[in-house]
Amino acid sequence: MTSLNDIHLKNNAMMGIYNDYSIPFAYNEPMVEYKAMRENALLVDYSHMAIVSVMGDDAWALVNHLVSADVSIIRDEQGIYSLVLNDDGTIRGDVYVLCSADGYYLLSEDIPAGELIERLNKSLQKADELDIQQIPEIRAMREDNWGAILLEGPYAWEVMAEIHGFDIIGLPYYEYMSTDDELMIFRCGKHGEFAYMAIGQQSALAEEWQKLVDIGEKYQLQTGGLDYQVIARVENPCWDGRALAHSTLNPVELQMQWAVQYDKEDFVGKEAVEALSHDTHHSKMIGMIAEEACAGIYAGDRVIADGNEVGKVVKALFSPALQRYIALALIDNEYAWSDINGFHIQTANEKVAAQTKGMPFIYNLSMLVSPTEHSYIDASKRKSAV
Repeated sequence: MTSLNDIHLKNNAMMGIYNDYSIPFAYNEPMVEYKAMRENALLVDYSHMAIVSVMGDDAWALVNHLVSADVSIIRDEQGIYSLVLNDDGTIRGDVYVLCSADGYYLLSEDIPAGELIERLNKSLQKADELDIQQIPEIRAMREDNWGAILLEGPYAWEVMAEIHGFDIIGLPYYEYMSTDDELMIFRCGKHGEFAYMAIGQQSALAEEWQKLVDIGEKYQLQTGGLDYQVIARVENPCWDGRALAHSTLNPVELQMQWAVQYDKEDFVGKEAVEALSHDTHHSKMIGMIAEEACAGIYAGDRVIADGNEVGKVVKALFSPALQRYIALALIDNEYAWSDINGFHIQTANEKVAAQTKGMPFIYNLSMLVSPTEHSYIDASKRKSAV
């Protein structure tokens, strides 16, 4: 096999298009992939990630103007999570920015490479203001047949260590290491579990995939598609352009101001997002959990407090981890506090008692697994602190 796509077609993965790329949406029943991600290890093709390289001495100035985080604080083999804002201060999408010796790699799940390049070129119109003396070289790495795969789960570190050694276990969050086969192994993840993204050419990724599948058998590793994110990204909320397609893109309402570095020099959308941050009349996104069994909660259902509508559900589903319906809701500021009961969610068929909930909703098993003390396969060690 020379490509991930060949592997997926051979194994009858259910394919779909996301971020302009054909990618598996599922390999198994949804609960099989969800449980693997929460309990042991799940291997997923993440080649929907647009990867753009920005290389050159002045690359940092250009990248720093595009994203909301302060890129100047990261060094070679470090990464940072950031938002890409529109001119009006709303969120267009999110990116990982990885620093290399020669420049930066931008990885985005929902902004196509062509659009990232277009936005970078637009920022280049301010090259004089940004003190860019040498125009950076900007490339879509798909031209070099690059992609990405993600291994995620409480024991992802143990599987990865069998291939790449003990250095994997000591790899800090948002740092990466380069391998002999020219892959970058980036420790990241949005769902509260240990996660490692391998980034590089498809042929090397295909070999890595097969190694992980072979080694992962004793870890009960499962291969999966992107559909598992639907549950994971409500239990552990993060930016998800698909889930928020019909909702607010305001970083203040979404409580994502932590990803905006207000005190750095000018960046796209800075003036507008500062204005948004000073407006105290917005709603806020907050978690809600049903206090009793119910038939279902859905996007658009009304949130009721003191007999009045105070907000609406944006996304809701049944959490397998909590065995309850959970929801993300936009509610009025004065009610947007965690762990407050007395709310009701009015669905089409019933009124469901609910309380607000601090996020994330769950306490991940990965929080109870220590790579120095626990093991999934070593019978002499416990599996976790539980």
